[in-house]
Amino acid sequence: MAPSASTTPPPSISPQPPTLTLPTTGSQHPLFLYGTAWKSTSTTDLVSTALSAGFRGLDTANQPKHYREDLIGSAIALFPRNSLFIQTKFSSPAGQDPATIPYDPTAPLQKQIRASVERSLGNLGVECLDALLLHSPLRTLEATLSAWKVLEGFVAAGKIKHIGISNCSLPILAALYSSPVISVPPSIVQNRFYEDTGYDLALLEFCREHGIVYQSFWTLTANPGIVKSEIVGKVAAERGWTGEQAMYALVLALGRGWEAGGGICVLNGTTSEERMKADLEIVGEIDGIKEDDVEEFRDLLRTAYR
Repeated sequence: MAPSASTTPPPSISPQPPTLTLPTTGSQHPLFLYGTAWKSTSTTDLVSTALSAGFRGLDTANQPKHYREDLIGSAIALFPRNSLFIQTKFSSPAGQDPATIPYDPTAPLQKQIRASVERSLGNLGVECLDALLLHSPLRTLEATLSAWKVLEGFVAAGKIKHIGISNCSLPILAALYSSPVISVPPSIVQNRFYEDTGYDLALLEFCREHGIVYQSFWTLTANPGIVKSEIVGKVAAERGWTGEQAMYALVLALGRGWEAGGGICVLNGTTSEERMKADLEIVGEIDGIKEDDVEEFRDLLRTAYR
């Protein structure tokens, strides 16, 4: 049952910003998702603030030790459902605090997933999720494929539109995508964007070829040196942006023009309303960034990895 809506008048809805296209359904995916991890009891207020500022998508997880998914439903209930992209994740027992795990960890994997997804639908007060991600691959490819098949059942039932995976390497993504066992291919990959993975440049190319949306997280936190680099500073100066805004813009620009669909999205978890609005201002200007600057940024990522 959906959470009861407040009697407070609904917030005004700002114009729809530019989006990515998910080719499996033709659905639109925001360039920014509001990240709800580690917001604790402030989750409801921060989600409401983010959506009022102009965010049109959010990312959460049914993982109580890091997310308060149960505090999101009352905030999103104030906005038209068809204006929002709502995404959550299934976190396996290995990623849960045993004291707060939201399903029976002794149950078979399939039952764990079904219980988690149904709990997420209830927490969020929605009948259908725009996306459900595996928070990480399972211990084996066989187990990951088994979990995927359960999620495909929710797609068939109209309760999930897109399936994806987080914290995933290219070999696992490629094996998952090409597996004859699955019928619904991955639409989304959510990974930490940092040096240890070579900034996922090879995985990004796979996503480009297959029309997959790549969701970047830790984009600023993991890359203070890149944020202060010459190319990021150049773009910031030319556009009147902060280094953080320019970093976000250049990462997003790596995903522009993918012929098969998809592209790059950034998870943004700022708690500052001023920063929320400032970051959203860059979304309409991504196409204006010079291709030479994007290539210089890409070369910097290659060099930094070496």
